[in-house]
Amino acid sequence: MGETITPKTSKAEALIESAAAAVERLPGSVGGVTGRDAIAGFTNAVANIPDAMANATLAGLNPVHGLYSLVVGTPVASLTTSSKLMTVAVTGSMALVVADALSGVPADQRAIALISLTLLVGIIQIVLGVLRAGTLVRFVSNSVMRGFLTGVAINIVLSQVADVTGYKSALTNKSMRLIDTALQPRSVSVPTVLLALLTVAIILGIGRTRLATFAFPIALVASTLAANVANVGIAMVGDSASIPSALPKLVLPQLNGMLNLLVPALSVAIVGLIQGAGISKAVPNPGGVYSDINRDFIGQGAGNAAAAFFGGMPVGASLSSTALNVQLGGRHRVANFIIGPIIAVVLLLLAPAVELIPRAALGAMLVVIGVRAIDAPAIRAVWQTSVQTRTIMLVTFIGTLVVPVQYAVLIGVALSVVQYTFSSSLDARVVTLTRDEQGNHVEGEAPAKLPDDSVTVLDVYGSVFYAGTDVIDRLLPDAIGAHDAVVVLRLRGRADVGSTFLELIRRYSAQVAEGGGYLALVGIGPALLDQLERTGAADSVGRGHIYAAQPALMASVDEAVTDAEAWLESKGTSAG
Repeated sequence: MGETITPKTSKAEALIESAAAAVERLPGSVGGVTGRDAIAGFTNAVANIPDAMANATLAGLNPVHGLYSLVVGTPVASLTTSSKLMTVAVTGSMALVVADALSGVPADQRAIALISLTLLVGIIQIVLGVLRAGTLVRFVSNSVMRGFLTGVAINIVLSQVADVTGYKSALTNKSMRLIDTALQPRSVSVPTVLLALLTVAIILGIGRTRLATFAFPIALVASTLAANVANVGIAMVGDSASIPSALPKLVLPQLNGMLNLLVPALSVAIVGLIQGAGISKAVPNPGGVYSDINRDFIGQGAGNAAAAFFGGMPVGASLSSTALNVQLGGRHRVANFIIGPIIAVVLLLLAPAVELIPRAALGAMLVVIGVRAIDAPAIRAVWQTSVQTRTIMLVTFIGTLVVPVQYAVLIGVALSVVQYTFSSSLDARVVTLTRDEQGNHVEGEAPAKLPDDSVTVLDVYGSVFYAGTDVIDRLLPDAIGAHDAVVVLRLRGRADVGSTFLELIRRYSAQVAEGGGYLALVGIGPALLDQLERTGAADSVGRGHIYAAQPALMASVDEAVTDAEAWLESKGTSAG
């Protein structure tokens, strides 16, 4: 117990390590590209071949469409994104949305519809990038993303039931297909199940060695050899799809029917952009500078637009491929760019071999990918945060399983906005500001009723938009019936308060004025002052009762209080 066991190094492992070391010693080429970039690009290309084919199968497409995406979309994206390290490739989550989007399209028309879908995805992503919509990603909460990604992972696994068992259920719901398959044990193909288990075993076994990076390609080759040698009737890729020994050809999209694909395309685009935004924030460029999310949007869109004209399926930022690129020392765009040429060579030279790949092997790979995508620690963290985040995660998760994924994405985005609005309203507070004996401003609880013949200084925390304004309205001291009261409301640091809050200011100012007092707004910056003047709120309050923000904190508050006290004193003197 506790003894460290050093694994023996196989000849293959030693050969790979020696080759890698030799490449690292090579001098950098033009632009500072190193041997590490070449190793990272080659390894990523090899790893993405089975992944792209499996995800194309997941989308209900010929596996060649996944390879076409890598040949064209990946190199174009590598040259146009702000991130030098982010790998844009075929991803399982996007493939799942594509599958639902094209589920109602006849098989013989699916390739044509795919071109239109991929092009629309690219256009939407480019437009969102140009409009600098990257800032909107922050409104998609972690609880929504965790529920969505977990649901996608489960759907990926459930979608492979037919391929790994050899029994295709007639039911449409993925969960019901699993139950139906379990109830039909005699319809299950034993050789198919055994081959799927063999593929999983090889992936897990190789994953424990120094060849872990090549686990999927090794499993794919081994399973293919086993299936073809055994020749026991296992379904192959070539049984349902022909892989041409040629580079992708230029094709033009058909405008007819594109409108029907707009919502699915928006969902696919959002999934890709959210994944890309997460990678942009997590993986900085060499030197520690983070990439521009909006330019990454445009780069992904350019990759998809280019892939569409060559029959490729939608591509997006891939977390696993990006991580592999970083781990292998990739530092320049060329590491991602050379993925395309390498895949092109595979198509030209190895297309007949690709048709011999068993579908059960691809299905087994997707099962492993799906299971690994379930992040238990992240789920536990969201679950333990609060009842609110737990509920939102569950709703999104169930929605992803129950409704088509493209609509689940939109539900998740809507939930994120609702969550943000609700959470912001909970943060809204109103406090009083008074001076202590040392002259410091001290916060206190706002009174329920506005006191007569006095100055009340109020400060507002949290959101002042719609839901937050409703909370603030309830927390403000009741001004109805108050006599000669002055309210000094501090709004320092706010550039935009929204129409709902402006209406509250008008109404509250009128209530205070009804009793002979007035409302003063202090700490007003140039942007907010312009908004007050444009909307007429400045006239409602009175321009003489608006105090501009000053460099010294609380200076405008002190000025307004001094004026208010002088005003009250003059009222008292006049009354006397």
